[in-house]
Amino acid sequence: MKLKQFLLWVVPTFILSFMVSKFWFDPTMQAVLHPDYWNSVFRFGEALRVTNTQYVDENKSEFQELTDYAISGMVTNLDRHSSYYTPTEYKSFKEDTHRRYVGIGVMIRKVEDGVLITRVFEGGSAEGMGLVVGDYIVKVDDQEIKGWGLTKVSSEIKGEDGTEVSLTLRTTLNKIKEVLVTRKKITISSVEGSWVDENGTGYIRLVQFTANSGSEFRNAISALLEDGMKRMVLDLRDNSGGLLSAAVEVSDIFLPKDQLIVSIKGRENTKIREYRCREDSMLPDLPVVILMNEGSASASEIVGGALSVLGRAKVFGENSFGKGSVQTIFPTENMTGLRLTTAMYFLPDGSTIHEKGVTPDFLVECNDENETKLRTQRYSLRVLGEEDFKQKFGFFPIEDVQLREAKQFLSNQLDYRERNNK
Repeated sequence: MKLKQFLLWVVPTFILSFMVSKFWFDPTMQAVLHPDYWNSVFRFGEALRVTNTQYVDENKSEFQELTDYAISGMVTNLDRHSSYYTPTEYKSFKEDTHRRYVGIGVMIRKVEDGVLITRVFEGGSAEGMGLVVGDYIVKVDDQEIKGWGLTKVSSEIKGEDGTEVSLTLRTTLNKIKEVLVTRKKITISSVEGSWVDENGTGYIRLVQFTANSGSEFRNAISALLEDGMKRMVLDLRDNSGGLLSAAVEVSDIFLPKDQLIVSIKGRENTKIREYRCREDSMLPDLPVVILMNEGSASASEIVGGALSVLGRAKVFGENSFGKGSVQTIFPTENMTGLRLTTAMYFLPDGSTIHEKGVTPDFLVECNDENETKLRTQRYSLRVLGEEDFKQKFGFFPIEDVQLREAKQFLSNQLDYRERNNK
């Protein structure tokens, strides 16, 4: 009897304490105590009911769809970097954060003659079934794809892990073949392209900052050092960013221990969070040039901006995008999510790149047409000869002027240092 009385006293007390602590530490819960919150909820509820019952198109006025529209509108009107993720979009976001998706392991591009395979990922199902760069996709699951947009083709090829998709292809020899490819989880490295040329200039292209970028970047650098790298070009062009933690890990490789990389100020400006190097530099003296363009944003700008203002690297190319804000993902009900701007970040000298971008030390412009050509030839040229490339894409490969200028600068810099050390 005493145990029962004890439980009747302890359990409600525990629940009440939990609820109090939840309200105390979670500002989102505290909102329910505000009269304006309930006033807004009632206003939204009224608009939801009226629209659901009175709007002319019944298919567009289901409660779930209207709620999605409302939340999306509310968040996207705050700033251009905040957004609402539907369940499908939230799932895609989480996969993209880890550079992981379920598919067959190809990159495709819409060209005049159809949908062309421009890259086949190593270890993917497509490689195992003999798909190669230069093959055209004609059908997906016996459906003619003529007239389809690239997004639809991609979504039809992707699917559940372990399922199969039938593809009809037109090969480089103009023959038709059909293959049955099993979809599986594909993990893509954030390092795409790394080499050392005959002069000892290393090159690494980092396409996104993911959970694995730090380790992948370190491994790539170790391999290049073994191959005799004396100087390095870090290509961050068209790298739209990713995880802040990954940007810090990459910066850490170039900077001394305890060096400030970036600081973050949130809603309360008195709360400043600093990110510093945790280890000694892996490359303390290696000359470095960073390539950036208007597609370099967010985490890319943290790395490029920090190394530039600290004098650790020179930036070549064009002004970067100018995204100096931090977004936090908040999981919400029904597998949806909110992406909200929660803070601003600042470079080690206290400056911000928000709406300004990183200004290159050496401006080397590239027009839109040539940028498109360079993106097209980045992967396909490795497999196709110049004549085949011209036939499929309609132009001969062009020179990457920004990369050429960066390599020339590094070569001249190293020659100067070597002459003065003699």
